[in-house]
Amino acid sequence: MRFRTKIGIAQTGLVVVIVALTIAMFMSLAAGRDAAREISHSYEQTLAVTSIAKAADDYSEQIAEMFIMGPSPNQPEAAYDALLQVVSMMEREVEEELLELTALRHVDERHAELEELARMQAIRLLVEQIEAARQRIAVNLREGRSSEAMAIYSNEIEGNLDRTLDRLADEAIARETGEVIAALRETGEVDRQMRLATIALAMAALFALIALSIFLYRNVLQPVGALARGAEIVASGNLDYAIPEDGRGDELGELTRRFNRMTKQIGAQRAALLDAKADLEDQVSARTEELCNALENLKVQSEGRSRFLADISHELRTPLTVIRGKAEVALRNPSTQPEQLRGALDRIVRKSADMSRLVEDLLFLARSESGTIPIQYGPVVMQDVLGDTILDSRTLATPKGVTILHDPPDDDVVVQGDADRLRQAIVIVLDNAIRAAPANSGVHVDLSIDGDQACVTITDQGTGFGPIEIRDATRRFYHGRSGGAGLGLSIAHWIMEGHRGGIKLANVNGGGAQVSLQLPVSETP
Repeated sequence: MRFRTKIGIAQTGLVVVIVALTIAMFMSLAAGRDAAREISHSYEQTLAVTSIAKAADDYSEQIAEMFIMGPSPNQPEAAYDALLQVVSMMEREVEEELLELTALRHVDERHAELEELARMQAIRLLVEQIEAARQRIAVNLREGRSSEAMAIYSNEIEGNLDRTLDRLADEAIARETGEVIAALRETGEVDRQMRLATIALAMAALFALIALSIFLYRNVLQPVGALARGAEIVASGNLDYAIPEDGRGDELGELTRRFNRMTKQIGAQRAALLDAKADLEDQVSARTEELCNALENLKVQSEGRSRFLADISHELRTPLTVIRGKAEVALRNPSTQPEQLRGALDRIVRKSADMSRLVEDLLFLARSESGTIPIQYGPVVMQDVLGDTILDSRTLATPKGVTILHDPPDDDVVVQGDADRLRQAIVIVLDNAIRAAPANSGVHVDLSIDGDQACVTITDQGTGFGPIEIRDATRRFYHGRSGGAGLGLSIAHWIMEGHRGGIKLANVNGGGAQVSLQLPVSETP
């Protein structure tokens, strides 16, 4: 039931109670008004009847005084007129009462008033008969017939008419007295009924008020209080709270359900915001960590670059000094033999080669940082690349008595890559292994396939890597125990990353370093 329907029912009940109270009050007032009117009318008629009786006595005394004072017509006629005037007034009052009773349709009371009117008419007729007898008495007294006048008075007036008039007056007085007593009794009954009706209506109004209060509490105050408590709890931060739903079909029930849906949606939104916040914090933390690591790497690279500049200056100055010294010695000594000149020139060529390699590494490093070094992808047979690389590296291994050991697999190992860049990366690692290998030792070069990865492993018998070298050897400008510019392994690492591969450093049990170059195997040769 909708809330407006409940309010309408409550208002209708209240209106019914008010209308009942009003009707009861009007009925009580009407009954009281009727009783008061009846008492007032009865009182007025009683006064009129009393006035008739008094006027009749006065009239009778005036007739009796005619035998003593003489037949003077003035005083008896004045008493006669007064008596008729009182009777006429009584008749008018009765007629007015008949009109009111006719309008009110009080049949019994109207019948009684008709009898009263007939009684007044009888009194008028009797008074007129007495007046006729008085006139005859006056004629007899003026003619000196006193005995005949006394006989008329005794027989017609005193014996008949006077007693009849007294009887009629007494009946009228008794009737009016009875009406007054009945009206008073009716007034008492009306008063009692009014008290009972007032008590009943007061109880009905009290019950209606109690019912309205219960209705308002259950249908307005209780739901509104629950909504207020729910709003306060939700405002304190408890979005899991839900107002109990009792299946109400009115507006407050719908408001309760919408409030619960709202808090559930707000809770879901807050959870989403908290998750987004946590995710954002994680992203910020991760990004901050990345930035810190990048900053640390920049610091390390900056420090390494500073060291590199110092080292590269030393690396360039040393061969230049050797070249200049050899050239100056050859020029100052005119007797220098061709063999000595050849040795000096050979020394100058080697140092020039070292300088050329160093400059090429610097140029490669600069180009790799600017992204201008292209990698031409294509099918590459790793056995061919290793054969060329080992052949080129024997010139460095032979003076130290280092033997390069290689046993290639029978099946071709094909990868997608740039043969020149892969050769450059393998040369760097192999040259480092030859430099680190003791004299008259061996360097193993192995080619294998591990899953979908081709692996070139180069192992020497030197002192191996230290823990820091394993971690930082591929970082640019890092100088290990072997010295150098710190560029070789970083260039090899860059080349392998360009081929979607990688480089791993490890130590071999029993001594020696091992470097593995890994890159994906091609599906087609």
